[in-house]
Amino acid sequence: MPACLPPQMGGCWENGEPQARTNQQRVDQGPWLGLPDVGYEEPKTSRIEALHRVLTHRNNIIRVNPVDDNTFDQALRCALTNLMTGEICTPPQGSDSGLRYLRDRVNVPRDMSIYAGKRLRTALEETAALAGNTQGPAIPIRNRYDQNPADFRTDRDPNENQTFPFGLNWLKR
Repeated sequence: MPACLPPQMGGCWENGEPQARTNQQRVDQGPWLGLPDVGYEEPKTSRIEALHRVLTHRNNIIRVNPVDDNTFDQALRCALTNLMTGEICTPPQGSDSGLRYLRDRVNVPRDMSIYAGKRLRTALEETAALAGNTQGPAIPIRNRYDQNPADFRTDRDPNENQTFPFGLNWLKR
């Protein structure tokens, strides 16, 4: 079952068909373009939308990422360069897990539209592949504290002392 289905979708069960299994793997790991999940053409603004959404929350995206802030900032810049220009920009070594951490947590339609999400995930994965094969931390199945919306409030005080459940103190950066 794809890891990115929102809870409001209800129960989803696989039918075991080869095409369904292929699509499940593509939803989780790409390639995302060409999936049979949308019936309209990609808007010309999808890349700009993805860029805008990342830049809107850039500081928080960097802060909650498990990779060192400076390393991840450079890697994110490389991925966004790839997104907007197609130019290959080699990210710092050790940033692959951070890029995949973000790739796995882009939520459509909460964060951006489906095509913007596909374009961003593609750029993140292509850039991560230049740095290595390390995956990001697994998506929790018991809770989703890694998706805490409080971390992305626009009125959030960056010096605010937050408390986190056991095992998630690395989010405190």
